[in-house]
Amino acid sequence: MANRFFTVCCSIQLFLPLLLIIVTSSVAKIAPKCRDTDMNCAVWVASNSSDCENVELVNSHCQRMCQLCGEPIDPKYDVKLLPEKLKSIAWMVGRWRSEFGGKAFFPTIPKFTYGEQVDITIADHSENGRPLLNYTAFAWDINMPDGDPTEIHSENGYIAVDFDKEQEIEYVSLNTAMSNGFMTIEEGESGPNQVKFRLQRIGRISFSHDSAVRIMFREWTLLDESRLEARLLMTTTVTRRLMEHTAIIYKKIYP
Repeated sequence: MANRFFTVCCSIQLFLPLLLIIVTSSVAKIAPKCRDTDMNCAVWVASNSSDCENVELVNSHCQRMCQLCGEPIDPKYDVKLLPEKLKSIAWMVGRWRSEFGGKAFFPTIPKFTYGEQVDITIADHSENGRPLLNYTAFAWDINMPDGDPTEIHSENGYIAVDFDKEQEIEYVSLNTAMSNGFMTIEEGESGPNQVKFRLQRIGRISFSHDSAVRIMFREWTLLDESRLEARLLMTTTVTRRLMEHTAIIYKKIYP
């Protein structure tokens, strides 16, 4: 009898770790991830945050933007705090990253692949100041040895929105200062989850080489609740027709 009891105890001890692994795996599989499941969540919540409690569609599909799960969202990424003028472009707000998905191609340069992170946050503004979004972008060479990323390009700037009442068109502007010594002003019409900027002005520091760019378009398109596509097309003094220069799809990593 004692031997049988000892055998049973040993069997339980033997299979207990396996049982714990199975149970843990099952719990992990069914544990819901704190995320949004609709690409319109940012705009919905920015437009009316009370919909998080009062509208079933928003409550069930926008758990992260509504902050019904997960850690509290950093205020500079919280679309509930967006000024009225910026609510239509709430879908831009976030930290977007692609480790190695960027493609650069142009007749005057060798093709290469790069990584990039873009941060779009809510800027501090005074009561009478123009509401703005902060914009920063940092691109790196993925072909360098392991270690700190080697910068190949960076941009810093602001995004603003204006509404033309006569034409009933919403315009979005992006002004940037770049690490290569150039400054740009770009403007474009805003559509649902998309904006297409066109270069309006380009300047440079006095000891930088002159810009060869003549026409430039920058397109941002929200593909779904977690992916943002960016494309850059341009015409230069060398290439007379409009050509794609860079293309990348970022994944939203915060919030």
